[in-house]
Amino acid sequence: MKKNTYKKLTIRLCPSYEDIWVAHCFEQGASGVETIEEKISYITMAVYFTDMSIELQDVFDQFFQQFMPDSNSGIELLQKEIKANENWLDAWKVHFQPISICDHFVICPPWDAAKTDFQTKNIIINPGNGFGTGSHPTTVVALKMLIHYLEQSSKKSHSILDVGTGSGILLIAASHFSGSKLVGIDIDLPSIYDAQNNFKLNQLQNILTLCGTPQCINAPFDIVICNMMLHELKSIQLDLVRNISPSGVLIISGYYLTQKIQVLDCFYPLKVVSEINDEQWGGMIMKYP
Repeated sequence: MKKNTYKKLTIRLCPSYEDIWVAHCFEQGASGVETIEEKISYITMAVYFTDMSIELQDVFDQFFQQFMPDSNSGIELLQKEIKANENWLDAWKVHFQPISICDHFVICPPWDAAKTDFQTKNIIINPGNGFGTGSHPTTVVALKMLIHYLEQSSKKSHSILDVGTGSGILLIAASHFSGSKLVGIDIDLPSIYDAQNNFKLNQLQNILTLCGTPQCINAPFDIVICNMMLHELKSIQLDLVRNISPSGVLIISGYYLTQKIQVLDCFYPLKVVSEINDEQWGGMIMKYP
């Protein structure tokens, strides 16, 4: 096959299978995964393969046989394509434009770092595998809640644990508020590398990153923040709560507004301090009564 082509597999699946599907695709040799559309009942995703020897039908069939042998629904193959290669960096330059958050930060790529004044700071994010360029509503919600809490807090420094750190964007924002201890954790090793690269781009050296689940963390933090879907939050709920200091807070984002009652039940007896909504997404700051 020609080297100036790549393969694209487009599927639609239930949100509960998203993480397993992404992990499966990378194990099968995927070069990238993109979320095209996200609804309450389904997610449409495109998977890209630069290795032209990989059979797209095999990738789909193996997932179906391994994870859904007794199910007739939950995932649907929409399209298999062979496309002309593009300059991925140029494509990112078109789609990744600077984003302003709370009039405090401008999220921007390295090639378009805006000049800022005293009150506005750059958060430089290089596109990679990590989730969180600031364009998704759940990232915006998480950022706004974190900034609001840090601004209102009487403490001068905070210890912060970012669970599912992705690109590291939340910790970069927190670093501007003199956080005393910043820790990011993610189960995806490429995301850890992306976060570390972004910390360097923002001239940050004292942020600890770990690859693993929050189960391996056993320390009290002033702030535990997590931007994940509800089914993911449920799977790590005990570990999130366990790492909050008695006077600390849990900041969560990533759930649909229709799931608010389930979130409250999941994190009982924590009480809501404040919340922010954006489109169909919600976020809460919670603490012990």
